[in-house]
Amino acid sequence: MHIGIITRGETTYALNIANQMINAGNKVSLYLCHSEVEEEMGISDRPAERLYDAGIIPRECKVRLISYPRMRDIRSISFFRKLSRTVFDDHVDVVHLLTCSGEPWLGLLACLLRRMVPVTSTMIQPTRHIGEGIPYPLFWASYKLLTVGSDMIIVNGVDLPEKVHKLYGFPFDRASFVPLSARTTSIKWTTKTELEEPETILFFGRAVPFKGLEYLVKAQPFITSQIPQARILISAYGDDLARCRLMIQDESCFEIHDGVVPNDEMALLFQRSSVVALPYISSTSSGVLMTAYTFGKPVVASNISGLSEYVEEGVTGLLVPPKDEKQLADAIIRLLKDNELRRQMGKNAKQWMEDQQENVTKKTIEAYEKAINMHQLRNNERERNQ
Repeated sequence: MHIGIITRGETTYALNIANQMINAGNKVSLYLCHSEVEEEMGISDRPAERLYDAGIIPRECKVRLISYPRMRDIRSISFFRKLSRTVFDDHVDVVHLLTCSGEPWLGLLACLLRRMVPVTSTMIQPTRHIGEGIPYPLFWASYKLLTVGSDMIIVNGVDLPEKVHKLYGFPFDRASFVPLSARTTSIKWTTKTELEEPETILFFGRAVPFKGLEYLVKAQPFITSQIPQARILISAYGDDLARCRLMIQDESCFEIHDGVVPNDEMALLFQRSSVVALPYISSTSSGVLMTAYTFGKPVVASNISGLSEYVEEGVTGLLVPPKDEKQLADAIIRLLKDNELRRQMGKNAKQWMEDQQENVTKKTIEAYEKAINMHQLRNNERERNQ
């Protein structure tokens, strides 16, 4: 099977799926955003070639870097028409779109592609989060357009097929739950090794209200009252970071990296951490959680849908009520004080991810096969009606 994987903002996710599919004996073509790859690589010189050189992706995988136009420019229509033709000319058997919220042009691309090839789309975030800056009508319309152009929809939460059906009217039997998998490329980003730093808590990723960074900041006095040497390592970008920084009571307890870090630096941050904190208020899935597991790090996460199905309480991490900085602090203190428990949870998390790989690959291929069948049935019906 020849799979074309397209994304604008989920480069790491796309690279992981590509490696899984290639390992399963499939052919893959990647269509990645040029600026995103440069940012994740931390370089601007020959970024596609550097992906090969660093061993992130095998050379038999074709990589096309796309310079996307501005999303609000109506002239983008002609660009996406050309892109759909390029994908078709590459003779892929199925297209896999990885989409975030508020990307209407990728919904249009799905509609253009579906005329020519089967389309499977992953909705990274099918429901709108608390404090999300995208207006709800645009959020809904972008995903509704995506459902119109997709033969199959993949979601990463067990309860999300039903939500996709209710929110967007997409047939329930064409929405497939595929669990998140290990971020295997995360390990490949660097050849360096950092030792774990005792009592270091990592918060990583986009700083937006639903990620609950403020509750980790508020938890700091409770944590350091029990473990004075504890340090909170924040590597984040987004408008909410500035608001949360104003809440800090003791700056000496924090190390803050403001902005997007290249993936080689990201790998070192996870290596340094003892525990990864995910104090989210709402979530549908979390790449940060999967990255933590890939590096063998236990998590302290909010007991909410999208996280609780991936965290086995007391085995791979600890779950706490959302918006409760005291219980968040207590769980972190428990792991930092018990080295044996923390390290065993880290080992369990890594093993859990490895055990998931085969199942995730199988379910993803099944979704592709269903999309191909749906596409063929639709073409047959069109021919009968002509």
